[in-house]
Amino acid sequence: MKLSIHGVGLAAPIGDGALVRQALDGKDVPLPAAYETPTEALAEYVPARKLRRMDHFTRMTLLAAYRALEAADTLSVLPDRMGIVLGTGYGPSRTTFDFQDSLIDDGPALASPLAFSLSVHNIPAGVLSMLLDYPCPQTTLCQLRGVVQAGTQTAALWLAEGRVDTILLGFTDETTPLLEANTERLNAAEGRLDAPPVGEGSAFFLLAEAGGFASLEIEARPENFKADTVVIDQGEFGTCDLTDLWGKSPTSCGLELAAAALGAREQELKTACREGDVWFSVIGE
Repeated sequence: MKLSIHGVGLAAPIGDGALVRQALDGKDVPLPAAYETPTEALAEYVPARKLRRMDHFTRMTLLAAYRALEAADTLSVLPDRMGIVLGTGYGPSRTTFDFQDSLIDDGPALASPLAFSLSVHNIPAGVLSMLLDYPCPQTTLCQLRGVVQAGTQTAALWLAEGRVDTILLGFTDETTPLLEANTERLNAAEGRLDAPPVGEGSAFFLLAEAGGFASLEIEARPENFKADTVVIDQGEFGTCDLTDLWGKSPTSCGLELAAAALGAREQELKTACREGDVWFSVIGE
């Protein structure tokens, strides 16, 4: 399976991708003090009044998506027949926990309706479509294992079926103190004292069947794949040797693919990363 990458957008604790390029070149980069993704730059794309009630998970998703469209020079004139596919592991964790807290503290009658609505995993994809004023096919995949593979295969199927001509494919996860504490406890119980911390971020790709600056492929036989750069980790969720830049999450592989695509845009290269037993490659064209 081969998809053509026309644009890539990244919203991560280390910013929009400049530091990622330095890391790929083997240069030392300043690590974030905390895995908190800045989203202030979203105001460059969306009026502040429309962002007033949006949660952090949605803001990260929107920022990465807008950056992908901008990188493909399609932000002012959107592609024809575009679809949106979003993948996530934990979903909007902060808002979900906020709603649960309001339900426990205040009871069903006074639980926060805003927190409930924003806790729905597919809200960001719908909000993106509305802000772009672009009604289109869209779906959100929610699973802790293999979500990058599932999202990429969904995008490929939609293109192969002719349902759409381009796909805005994204992956987002966020961290919370509760997730961090639970992960530390589980890692300690299983003896994984050197496991990377829980992190967050969002990555988006504008994909089509041809014509991009790089290709995204799923490698069926990784033992036969030879890459100039191999980005792997034997961790729980798959990826990566850039974990220090954004931590670990079910969608870490998506951020690794975005990093690979950013590198491929600068120079022709092959990069491979792994999600479970599945390998992905980004090949500059």
